[in-house]
Amino acid sequence: MIENLVEITSDQLLGEITKAKVEGYRFVTASCADNGDDTIDVIYHFDRDYGMKNFKITVKKGEEVPSISKVIFSAVLVENEMKELFGLNITGIVIDYGGHMLLSEEELGSPFLRQQITIEQRGGKQ
Repeated sequence: MIENLVEITSDQLLGEITKAKVEGYRFVTASCADNGDDTIDVIYHFDRDYGMKNFKITVKKGEEVPSISKVIFSAVLVENEMKELFGLNITGIVIDYGGHMLLSEEELGSPFLRQQITIEQRGGKQ
């Protein structure tokens, strides 16, 4: 369980991030988790005087998420990482590596997404 977790929508994200910055919170990082269905959780972690504040959004895979890098420039790296490794559709990143910050052309796209494996049954055998 994460303390001081505030669940918001992606429409509220930039407003809440801006408010936290004005209140003196510093951006620590963001984390991302594939829920195993058609949604992804993204949690933005902030600190002020050793007190954490965390904002969580849950989005459908493919849904647009606004970049917070316009407000918090240091989010550029973690947003590119989440975009690349989870396939998170983050729009408006100040510096967008286009999916090639960590992975090369030969590597699988979005390797941290849970993959659904389908077993084809042939002739009664699996």
